[in-house]
Amino acid sequence: MSNNFGRIVVIDFEFENINRGNLPNPLCMVAHVHDENFRHIETIKRWRGDFGTAPPFDIGPDTIVIAYADWADLQCFIALGWEFPVHIFDCHTAYLAATNILLPYEPDVVRKKQRKRLPDACKAYGIEGWEHINKPHIAEAIGNGTWCGKYSPEQILEYCNEDVIKTAELARAQVRPGRNTLIVDVQRVLFWSNYSAKSVALIQSKGMPIDPFLWNLIQENKASIIAELLRRFDPSHGDPDPIYTPDGNFSYARFEQFLIRHGIHAWPRLDSGKLDTDGDAFRLMSFIPGIEKLHALKDSLSVIVKANLPIGDDGRNRPSLFPFGTATGRNAHARSIFNFHAGMRSLLLFQEGTIGVYLDWRTQEIGVAAAKSGDPNLIRDYLDGDIYHGLALRTGFTKDRDHAHWKSTQPQIRQRMKSLQLAISYGMGVPSLSRGLNRHPLIGSEIIERHKRRVCNVLEVARGASRKGNGRTPPRERIRLAAIPHKQSKQAHAL
Repeated sequence: MSNNFGRIVVIDFEFENINRGNLPNPLCMVAHVHDENFRHIETIKRWRGDFGTAPPFDIGPDTIVIAYADWADLQCFIALGWEFPVHIFDCHTAYLAATNILLPYEPDVVRKKQRKRLPDACKAYGIEGWEHINKPHIAEAIGNGTWCGKYSPEQILEYCNEDVIKTAELARAQVRPGRNTLIVDVQRVLFWSNYSAKSVALIQSKGMPIDPFLWNLIQENKASIIAELLRRFDPSHGDPDPIYTPDGNFSYARFEQFLIRHGIHAWPRLDSGKLDTDGDAFRLMSFIPGIEKLHALKDSLSVIVKANLPIGDDGRNRPSLFPFGTATGRNAHARSIFNFHAGMRSLLLFQEGTIGVYLDWRTQEIGVAAAKSGDPNLIRDYLDGDIYHGLALRTGFTKDRDHAHWKSTQPQIRQRMKSLQLAISYGMGVPSLSRGLNRHPLIGSEIIERHKRRVCNVLEVARGASRKGNGRTPPRERIRLAAIPHKQSKQAHAL
């Protein structure tokens, strides 16, 4: 890192976020400026009212700016009207890259949820700190704006300064080989940070436009809407112990009692023993009077009851994306309109003269796997239009040969096949596959063995072709990534 930059700046902002739908309101900032050898040169502190119109440190191509979860700090840049630094190194992204990617993949092992805060990352590198600071309490007080009267500006600046000190220690540990094994690839983290810091900050700050009139109308009439839905669709409405509470919350215990009262003594259950209430279970039991209505009610209430979005004063939903937050490297977004029932998306409202486009790649992981592996069966399944339909046929979950019809009539089964197809490709074992299919382990074992045999057959064909070609694969046997069209979603085709 020091070989490429003349200055290293480590920063941290503290900001109020009283209304999570608005941009953060910066309270203070601390920056430590270091030379190319990571030696401290100066400390810069700024309090609200003294920020100025530009960063008080260099942000040009000879400087690298380091922070932890840098998208939050860059949102403060946006709120202050500052330009972004040319180079960003996000220690949070580096920590996730080291711990998510380098862990051995064991699909049948249940891992504890990994904590990803700055103290957790520091602990992973053997860095201790914050002994004299009540970090959770002061952070909460700053965020909800109740710090005044509890903490002085000097205390908050010292708290912010402590985070900068620990972030600098963490960055050193991440890029310098030592006793730990969590060393990161600096060039890749710099590349990834352009997304995890800059792009995410811009996306979260922009937000998604919501129809404020319709949103407020729902909030004002929520109780009446819930009451009317319960009256019309809840088969236990009027009972002493109805399935739903008046505010629309589902009770598993009362649902079980409802089933018993009506002589229904068999209902699908999860491994935990809890009643299974997903769509497949309701469809399976739809012969019971009132169950179909109850299923529709459960689906509808999820739209109304969970309608709790952070919406700013400008009518925009600003969710938290948490880039690379999942074990697979996807965003762990929360409080987004796309987290909720698809019916909520009707609340999106774009300005007159503009359009909104929702695009997604279709089965991109399978397309890449097919091209890279050269597996003709996988390529054929992919080009047939629905790889998950092929898995459903092989596992006996459907006899419908029309994949388009199957997709439209069995969305829940297709979603299950989607999860399992990806998991098998990544090495899922027999126990996990059997649980996912809700089938006996012998069936899960047979599916995996069949999958392995298909792969072995492909390898044998490739070896034979290689032998015939004196060590070279004939041109017609070569499969390039470009030979497989990358299919976009229907929305993209429509455009």
